[in-house]
Amino acid sequence: MFAEGILCLKKKITTRVLDYLKNYYNKVMSLPDSPKKIARGVALGIAFDFLPIPIISIPLSYLVARLIRCSPLAAVATVCVFKALVPVFFTFDLLVGKFLCGGAPETDVSISGLSFVGPYLEKVIEHGYPFLVGSLVNATLFSLAVYFLLLMLLERRRRQRNT
Repeated sequence: MFAEGILCLKKKITTRVLDYLKNYYNKVMSLPDSPKKIARGVALGIAFDFLPIPIISIPLSYLVARLIRCSPLAAVATVCVFKALVPVFFTFDLLVGKFLCGGAPETDVSISGLSFVGPYLEKVIEHGYPFLVGSLVNATLFSLAVYFLLLMLLERRRRQRNT
């Protein structure tokens, strides 16, 4: 009986998450901008989720999207939608960084006087160089992959609607 309850709860959560992602996908696909602008905005949002930028990643993604002339709505929506996966992204950043850097020397840096951001920066510095290398590599690779995949999907959808 208990196992059935857990399976039912798991099914409800999975259904809600999939519905949430489908809703996000449909909204992105129906944005009025050009496919290139939308794809660049989504790729930018994915890149910002891989980078170790805490709370300010949402307004920062908006500003950068405006500066590079891509869809700010797509960038901000992507950062918000994938915010729950940031711990997974950061773990992947660390794994890739350690794989690429091997045994990088530890850094001996201490942060003092920063009450709000201090603990976060201490964790980033604790993992050091491999984490930063992994985050840059993953942000680049995943954003490029998302850009080209979404551009292809957007152009195909626009062609189907025009015929």
